[in-house]
Order: sequence, then structure tokens, then C-alpha cells
Amino acid sequence: MTKFLYMKILGLFMVIIGFSYCLTSFHNFYAYIFGDLLIANANIYLMTCGLVIPLYLFIFGIYFYFYSDRFFAKINPFIFITGVWMFVIGVFRIFIGTGLLQFLHFTFAYASIILAIFLVYGCLHFKY
Repeated sequence: MTKFLYMKILGLFMVIIGFSYCLTSFHNFYAYIFGDLLIANANIYLMTCGLVIPLYLFIFGIYFYFYSDRFFAKINPFIFITGVWMFVIGVFRIFIGTGLLQFLHFTFAYASIILAIFLVYGCLHFKY
């Protein structure tokens, strides 16, 4: 019971955080396109890749919320790799705030690191 409750709450947090940062990132993107936000040496095509990261978190949160594991003895590598990937993206956003990650809000880094820690902990403890 605890495993499924933990999965549902973590999935709900990922959906909420992913959707809210999608709105923030797209707001900054449109502000840049319409000239309200000026960024020096910006390449719009490369920076749009940074918009995909919160969108991926939102879609992965939906997947994770409805995910049910059938094999209780082994860890799903997709979920584990996504947790590690979220941690790495968060650390990159903290230390490198330019380029691809320009449109991500700096608090997204802390949120993704915390979610990644919870996700990897759940993978190791609950085997999902």
C-alpha cells in the first residue's frame, strides 16, 4: 500500500511541477520572441530544446502516475535513468544557466533535484 501511495503522490507532484514550469518556460520563450525579454547571444533554435525538459517532466509524471509495476523483484531502468537524468539536468541548471537551459527558471533545478532524489529512492527502496 505504501509503495502505491508513494508512487501516486510523487507522480502527482511531477505532473504539477512539470506543468507549472512548462507555463513559466513558455512565458519566457514568448516574451523573448516578442521582444519583452532580451538575451545576449541567444540562439532561439537551441534554446527551444530547453523548453522540452519541463514538458518531458510533465509527460513522465503522467506516465508515472498511471504506471503499475508487474515485476516486484527488479528495478525498471527507464524510471531509474530518468531520475538520474533529472538530477543531472538540475545540477547543470544550477551551475550553467545559459544556452539550452536559458528558458528554465532557476528554481526548476532545485525542484528537479528533489524529485530525482525521491524517484531514485523509490526505485531502490520500493523496486519500481
